[in-house]
Amino acid sequence: MATRREALKVLGLGPMLLRPTLFEQLAEAQTTAPSAASASGGSGVTIREMLSYPLPAIGRNGTMAVVELAPGAGSPPHRHPGPVFGYVLEGTIESALENGATLTYQAGDMWYEASRNLHRVARNPSASTPAKILVFFILDKGQPLLIPAGDRT
Repeated sequence: MATRREALKVLGLGPMLLRPTLFEQLAEAQTTAPSAASASGGSGVTIREMLSYPLPAIGRNGTMAVVELAPGAGSPPHRHPGPVFGYVLEGTIESALENGATLTYQAGDMWYEASRNLHRVARNPSASTPAKILVFFILDKGQPLLIPAGDRT
């Protein structure tokens, strides 16, 4: 299996795009919304930005991140300022947008979210197995990956 660094080298993108970070915005929002994960002392949700690259044809950035959800963890309701594509790498995810039904996604499943849709449910329903999602965002430069549900800016 190739490492992320090797894959980027093959693509000619170089190591300067490797930017693993923890987005404090999600952690802050998680602490204000009760969940099964917050009872364990942490949010249980980690977002690591893996790659951000300009998309000149559309004047925006493509950003890829890995979201890891501990057993029982979930994020508070939020929106994304741009379109989002999600792919479940491991485990199971429950997700509900706007007033839609809660859908269950397994490893290998994928979905699309339009800009600014309310993502009211995003959780790992398992009590014992972690879940991992690969997410691709299309954002204007400098936009956050997510916006708390009450913030309409």
